[in-house]
Amino acid sequence: MLPSPLTILAAVVVAFFVVLAVARGPVDADYWWHLETGRLILERGGVPSTDPFSFAYDGPWVAHEWMGEVLIAVLVTGIGYAPTAALFGVAAAGSLLAPAVAIHRRGISVRALAPWLVVGTYILASFATVRPQVLSWLLLGVLLVLLLGMRAEQRIRPWLVIPLMAVWANLHGLWVVGVAVVAIYAAFTLLGRTPLAPRRWTAVGMLIGAVVASGLTPAGPAGLLYPLRYLRQDDWGTSFIAEWQPADFTDPRQWGVAILIIAVILLVRRGAPGWLTAVAIAGCVGALIAVRNAPLAAVMALPMLATALDARLRPTTHRSASSARPRRLLELGIAAAVVAAIAIVLPPAIGQAENEVFPATAMDRLVEADADARALVDYDWGGWAIHRLHESGGSVFIDGRSDMYPRTIFEDYRAIRSAEPGWPDLAREYGVEAILLRTAAPLVRADDRPGWCEVHRDLRAVLLLPCDQAATSGRSGSS
Repeated sequence: MLPSPLTILAAVVVAFFVVLAVARGPVDADYWWHLETGRLILERGGVPSTDPFSFAYDGPWVAHEWMGEVLIAVLVTGIGYAPTAALFGVAAAGSLLAPAVAIHRRGISVRALAPWLVVGTYILASFATVRPQVLSWLLLGVLLVLLLGMRAEQRIRPWLVIPLMAVWANLHGLWVVGVAVVAIYAAFTLLGRTPLAPRRWTAVGMLIGAVVASGLTPAGPAGLLYPLRYLRQDDWGTSFIAEWQPADFTDPRQWGVAILIIAVILLVRRGAPGWLTAVAIAGCVGALIAVRNAPLAAVMALPMLATALDARLRPTTHRSASSARPRRLLELGIAAAVVAAIAIVLPPAIGQAENEVFPATAMDRLVEADADARALVDYDWGGWAIHRLHESGGSVFIDGRSDMYPRTIFEDYRAIRSAEPGWPDLAREYGVEAILLRTAAPLVRADDRPGWCEVHRDLRAVLLLPCDQAATSGRSGSS
């Protein structure tokens, strides 16, 4: 018996994400601080409430991804990075496939599903790696499955949303998107527009339970206010980081979001339930606001777009079993060719990317000279630098936890990196003991760096140490 078209398509999507995640390697700097946080929680037996990694910041830290970080640490320690990446690849694929399978079982055709699975795969491909946010995509897909299957006669299913949100709130901060989706469903239920309408107050109770469950974290009820940090329009950190920038459709990686938005506009009145349309629109708006929301938009829009397209494509023509078999064999052949191409093209990159992205040689030099240094490291390397320095007592000025740092930290980092007037005094105030920046950074290109000497330079990075220390550590150059 030949597999179904959806099974074939799903196998290709899973294979793509697994190979992509493994072949990409640990090149995401944030992966490294997630890993170190997970290890720290396991060592201490508790979730930190203050930051252990930065010397520039001494305020509170809401470790809202602690459970995801522990999972990463356990997996990487137990089975290694590549198998862990493969599992996260499966999770990324599952975020799209879970709602796809759910609506297919409700009668939506594969030809109506396939385009949005392809577009969703294209969108997620730029983001799929070993980070807790991938778990948020998966739980969003699971939440949509629960809501899609809601019926008035079901007594247990609505309340399954509550434990799901309790887990989600401890895995990753995007639980707030889940609460928003539940709120949309509850609102349409109150209007009599969902299958749960005969039990309106059950929907209200489900929403209240989801909110309460989201507060069951180490931060307590105060954690419910944490996502509001991302809404601050004057936050220099979120305006500086690339993934928090608004969508830029001149970038080919964001063309998938453009396709989603155009499709939602064209299919908005084509037979999809109102709550699904509202969820799709909310996802697209989120993607327009910040690039990192694009995967959420792909997951949130898929059920609406497939349902609407299916309504437009009907009535379907009947195909006999004799004509279906050659078609299925062709589908299998194409799928096998795609999977083979993925397996051949991507794996040669495995294990090579880390040293190509991060300044490993310069960091080795820093560890040799001062293993417990208070190091101002380029922002894009901060998470990786935590991994290299924390165990030996070193710390960083700033890293990828943009939601934690106040605006002043970002501004002072920029002032030092850009060699603005008074930067040596600012570095002295913070107690900076080493500076590791890209070769293009204004500071390392400046003619005058009073008190700081160059001890290492390569094509990727320049390492500066205080001149008195550089003199005893075998400097390669000075200024």
